[in-house]
Amino acid sequence: MNKKSMAAFFAAAVLCTGLTGCGKNAIPDMTDEQIQAIGEYVAVTMMKYDANHRSRLVDSALSDKKQYEDPSGPEATKEPSGMGAVDDTPVTDVTEPAVPENPYTMEEVLALQDGVTLVYNGQKICDAYPDTGESGIFSLNAAKGKKLLVLSFMINNTTEQEQEIDLLSSGATFRVTVNDTYSRSALRAGVILEDLSTYMGTIPAKSSAEAVILVEVKEEMASEIGSILLNVKNDTKTFTAKLL
Repeated sequence: MNKKSMAAFFAAAVLCTGLTGCGKNAIPDMTDEQIQAIGEYVAVTMMKYDANHRSRLVDSALSDKKQYEDPSGPEATKEPSGMGAVDDTPVTDVTEPAVPENPYTMEEVLALQDGVTLVYNGQKICDAYPDTGESGIFSLNAAKGKKLLVLSFMINNTTEQEQEIDLLSSGATFRVTVNDTYSRSALRAGVILEDLSTYMGTIPAKSSAEAVILVEVKEEMASEIGSILLNVKNDTKTFTAKLL
């Protein structure tokens, strides 16, 4: 006899005993509530073994129990949105070359007097310098296929007395790097009085004088200059500045 038949027989026996109330038997006297409870238990047991009458409520309860006992399901391991490993990773631009720290100022490298300072004043591209168009004035022309990059500076005398400036004797050299890769030494144009590398002159108290650094660049670079780096050095000292 299978479990389903046994359960049905037991239920019938219990119900008959409860209804007849006759004679002594192995089943003790029970109240109506106890008989009803046993009947409900047997009914549920019969339904459990009958796949065609299985309760959806029982299925739901079993499913809920499984999820409760097994925390390794998809919901337990799902990470909150926006918490991925790369979401908070900063992006850093490392393409631009770093400018080294300068142990000396440009004024110290050029051996300028205390109170005399140099201030960068911008740049321009031209075919010749000075490009005044006036006859009889000497100018430096760029070579064929080249342009002149002119870096302008102001030499400021902030003291109360005039200062004699002699940059030729400092022995300093100037090197200009354009667009991070094109590097050239500055032209030494001694015939141009305001050439910074050879500048000699007297600057009155509380006054300024203009000076320039000249370097040749390729003609096709003239309209695409994105960065300018200036390096100044003598025998023992050096200075580097990012001008653009």
